[in-house]
Amino acid sequence: MRSTVTELWSDKAGMFGVLVMLVMFAMAIFAPLIAPYPPDAQSLFDRLQGPSWDHPMGTDQLGRDVLSRVIYGSRISLEVGLAVVALAGTFGVFMGLVAGYRGGRTSSFIMRWVDTQVAFPGLLLALIILSVVHPSLKAIIIVLAINGWMVYARITRGIVLSTRERPYVEAAELAGCKSRRVIFRHILPNLASPLLTLAVLEFARMVIAEAALSFLGLGTQPPAVSWGLMIAEGRDYISSAWWVITFPGIALSLTVLGANLFASWMRITADPLQRERRFARAAMDPSAVAR
Repeated sequence: MRSTVTELWSDKAGMFGVLVMLVMFAMAIFAPLIAPYPPDAQSLFDRLQGPSWDHPMGTDQLGRDVLSRVIYGSRISLEVGLAVVALAGTFGVFMGLVAGYRGGRTSSFIMRWVDTQVAFPGLLLALIILSVVHPSLKAIIIVLAINGWMVYARITRGIVLSTRERPYVEAAELAGCKSRRVIFRHILPNLASPLLTLAVLEFARMVIAEAALSFLGLGTQPPAVSWGLMIAEGRDYISSAWWVITFPGIALSLTVLGANLFASWMRITADPLQRERRFARAAMDPSAVAR
C-alpha cells in the first residue's frame, strides 16, 4: 500500500485523476449534506441570477440553485456509469472467457455476435429502444449495458487465448481440474489488471453516453436531475445565462478527465514493462518519474 501511494504521488496526473474521482463520488454520496438547497426548489423571482454569495453557481430558468443541481446530478451520472460497467463487464468477461477457453464453434459464434453488434451504431440502437419504452434509470442502464459488453468480450478473449497455453494452465488441466475451475481459479485472476483499467475507461464513456441520451431527451427525465439534462435545459439560455450549462459541463468534463488519467496510471502501474521503464527513467533522472 505504501509503495502504491508513493507511485501515485510521483505521478501528478494520476494523482489529479484520483482526487477528482474521490471528490465526485464524495459529492454524490453526501449530496444531501453539502447541497445548500433542494435540487427542485424553485423561485421565479430569482430566475437566471448570476453567481453570487447566495448562489455560487447562479440559478437556472426556474430559479433553482445550479450548485445544488450539479451536486445532485452527480448521483445519477455516476450511478449509471457504475451500474453499466458492472452489468456489461460481468456479461462481457464471461462471454470472453468462454470464447477464449473453448474455442472452435463456440468462439466463432460469440465473436460473430460481437462483430454484428459492433457494426450497428450503439447510440442509434439506444435511441430506438428508449423511444419505444418509457425512458427510466433502469432502461438507460440496460440499454447502455447492451451496447457496452462487446469490448470486454474481445479483450478477455484475446488475453485468454494467450493465457490458456501457459504451463500452469496446462498443469491444472492435467491434474484433472474441471473447465470451470481452470477458468475462474487460474485464468480469471490474471485478467484483473487489464480489466480494471478497461472498466475505468468504460465508466467515463458511459457517463458521457448517459449525458448524451439525457441531452437528446431520452435519458434522465424531470424532476430527476443529471448533468446531461441540465445542459439540455439550459441550452436556450447560453447567450444570456452562460452559467446554467457551463458548470454542469465542467463537472462532466472533469469526471471524464479524472477517470482517463486514473486509468492511464493504472495501466502503467499494472504493466511490469511500463513500471521498469519508468523506474529506469527515474534512476537516470529523478524528475522524470513525475512525467
